[in-house]
Amino acid sequence: MSRINPLVFIGFLVLSGYFRVALAERNEPKRPLWEAGFAGGILSTPQYIGSDQRYTLPLGIPYLVYRGDFLKADREGVRGEFVHQKRYAIDLGFSFGLPVNNNNKARQGMPDLHLSGQVGPRFNWFFTTDHPALEASFHWPLRYARDIKNNDLGWVTEPSVRLERKNLGAANRYTLRADLGLLYASRQYHQYYYGVAEPFSTSSRAAYDAESGLHSYFINVSGRYRQSETLRLGAFVRWKTMASSVVRDSPLVKDKNYWVIGMGLTWIFKKSTRYASDPIPDTD
Repeated sequence: MSRINPLVFIGFLVLSGYFRVALAERNEPKRPLWEAGFAGGILSTPQYIGSDQRYTLPLGIPYLVYRGDFLKADREGVRGEFVHQKRYAIDLGFSFGLPVNNNNKARQGMPDLHLSGQVGPRFNWFFTTDHPALEASFHWPLRYARDIKNNDLGWVTEPSVRLERKNLGAANRYTLRADLGLLYASRQYHQYYYGVAEPFSTSSRAAYDAESGLHSYFINVSGRYRQSETLRLGAFVRWKTMASSVVRDSPLVKDKNYWVIGMGLTWIFKKSTRYASDPIPDTD
């Protein structure tokens, strides 16, 4: 199994909300301002989108959910919420990309891919449905990306539609969610992951110059089960296809189908006595 620094991996999961265990519910009344607990599970993911090698790692970390008026940290990741209305919201979102070293066979002899970060606004629209437990929404993030070596990776955008059905089962404890969308990226982003400069070309790895445009289509499906007020279980599957990607012919794209699978649980052992919707107490 390929290895990765566990602190880097944990930081990626915590900050990006990539490990989609149930942490918080949108529009659910009287949620605590913060919750502290423990998250554990297992995740299997390709080393990068297009790689045929994977990281399969167990996970066990403390976690914190915070539902402030501006700063929020929950199952959607860490973000700052600038505008929040009934039908639309604008927030500042973050995402991260895992590092990849020379253990990756397709990239042997090439520079490592470093831990990367993305930040930018996300525009959210919420639609009315005929069922009170069914939520439909459209999300359009636009993020700027750099890695920890200060390399400019350009822009990334992932517009998507989401359907979420809550209160399933006899005890209303199940929630199902599906996201359908696509990813567009800049030439810099594509060149970083899929470009092959002439000095690194070989007989089996031709030089390749990437361009901007469509990267992939994706579908995410996740399920959550509320065992109790303190124990929740979750699982998710994420699939992307690069069949129509502008970089599908890169020699570094070894598998055009990208699968990420995860499952786990969260246990809450401490929560705020103040609710997220409560006013800040007067300290005068």
